[in-house]
Amino acid sequence: MRHWSELLADEAAQRLGGSVDRRVLIDLLARAGGELEVLSGRRFHPMRRMTSVIETNGLPFVDVPDMQVGSMDPGVGAWEIPDPVNRQLAAVLQVSSLTDPVVKAAPVADALWVAGQLLAEAWRTGRLSSEYVVHWLGSVDHEERMELMRRVMDPAVRLSVPILGVAVEGWWIQIARRLLWVTNETEDEGRLVQPLLGDIVTGDEVPPLAAAEPILIAARMTRQPADWAFIARIWTDEVRRPADRPWPKIAKAIHGSGIPTITLDSLSTPQEIACQVLLKAYWHGYVGSDEPALANGVAMAYPKQVERIQRVTRAPNTTSAAAMLLEQLIRPGFDPARGAEVTRRYVRVQASFVVKQYKKDEAPDRYPWTRVGISERRYYKLLPRFAEKVNGRYVLDQDDVVERMKAYLDQEDNKREIRAAALDLLQSRGFSEQAARKWLQRHRPEEARTAWPRGRRP
Repeated sequence: MRHWSELLADEAAQRLGGSVDRRVLIDLLARAGGELEVLSGRRFHPMRRMTSVIETNGLPFVDVPDMQVGSMDPGVGAWEIPDPVNRQLAAVLQVSSLTDPVVKAAPVADALWVAGQLLAEAWRTGRLSSEYVVHWLGSVDHEERMELMRRVMDPAVRLSVPILGVAVEGWWIQIARRLLWVTNETEDEGRLVQPLLGDIVTGDEVPPLAAAEPILIAARMTRQPADWAFIARIWTDEVRRPADRPWPKIAKAIHGSGIPTITLDSLSTPQEIACQVLLKAYWHGYVGSDEPALANGVAMAYPKQVERIQRVTRAPNTTSAAAMLLEQLIRPGFDPARGAEVTRRYVRVQASFVVKQYKKDEAPDRYPWTRVGISERRYYKLLPRFAEKVNGRYVLDQDDVVERMKAYLDQEDNKREIRAAALDLLQSRGFSEQAARKWLQRHRPEEARTAWPRGRRP
């Protein structure tokens, strides 16, 4: 079978019409498909079987390409964990059994907040950088390192470099990166890779040794095997991806089918990082809006915005103000490839929207469009009829414009009522709806009182 983007070639050619170069069309579709797969972190290829050798270097979990639940051979000593959002797929594999499952674990949102704090500490100490992976390789004995590199060159081996692994409140939280030997035969899994040893190799040739993007996994340890796990990709400010795509058109698909992506930069605070983990889990469906930790996380990560909302709206506490802000953070209006700053900007914009909307509701007569009874958008569409624009600004007497606009809207409403009454009258006399509308295009509505279909005049 071909790649999914090639299967769309016939449909795309039919929609475009005319003479279309099929090779160019397939190339464009493949590039667009590749962008979607990188943003989602998944390859939408046909179902197939493959063999992998898992080496996690002591970690109990590993990320795997999308695995169909129930497709793994029994008795291999590993267990796929169904994705909480899509139970047919598994992106996390458990490779060692839990000797003593805990009786009770912290709620999901609380655990993800802790995971975000641990991620922030790993970012602060430089463990997410390529230098840390090189340092880890350098700490391995020479002979053992040679054997390790031979295993990495095998495409079937999935060897992880452990960055962090800790048990907290009934959860296991880990961060790891996969080592890759990149060749033309290396399979593209929709993940970003970072070349290693770049400062050692000279020339234009890219060194084949690389590390995949860091992966965060949080798994609940109340059962053996684990029954709930969250996985996220980590993009630092070293990531350079095109950001000119129409994000609103693909956001629903990415958040509905993709793996959450956490973006970090030098300005990210620990609270912002932890809150971003919660928000990404919320947008991807891993956490519900009723989780108290969600609003608390927003309050801790963005105190200025929450304090402004509380002060203007006179909310009883910061949690209530944060909940008002959270209500606006239901759809991410930014591309994760554009970095962490866009996340902060998105929150600031939504906080301003909350304040502005509250002021509108509290003082409706303050705004001319509410006095007229229409939306702000329609008000500014009608405004050129009633005021002149000088040097880019409207010069007007607001009270006079409001009165004239009210009169205009009343007149338009009256015309619509007369037209609707004429349409009903014509149809009652035997006109079809289409004929009645056509008659009204040629005559004044008042003439409908004497209008009859041909041959039916009394």
